[in-house]
Amino acid sequence: MTDTPLYISKRSARNLWQEYRIYRDRLELQSWFLFHTIIVSANEIQAVEVRSSVFGGWKGFTLWGIKNDLCDLFRHVLLTKRTGLFKGIGFSPDEPEKFVEICKSILPDRDE
Repeated sequence: MTDTPLYISKRSARNLWQEYRIYRDRLELQSWFLFHTIIVSANEIQAVEVRSSVFGGWKGFTLWGIKNDLCDLFRHVLLTKRTGLFKGIGFSPDEPEKFVEICKSILPDRDE
């Protein structure tokens, strides 16, 4: 694992003062609620997208999955993993568009 993050999200009230980091080979999503850091390998990421808040329409609501912070109330990121009981993880980095852009840059090329 590489130790220099490509992106570190600033802590704020909307993300419950949690930190989200992107490395060349993985994401690390700090979680006070789950009492540990969720580590998602770049190979495990199926999709990543920016979502609106619930005030912007139904698409802003994450029905199934883990909500790591107050993500439904703000523009947020929805990460979909390839495997696991809960494949969706919603969270609110300080700059959702930038987070998704950098996250997509670490995904391996796939012939799908």
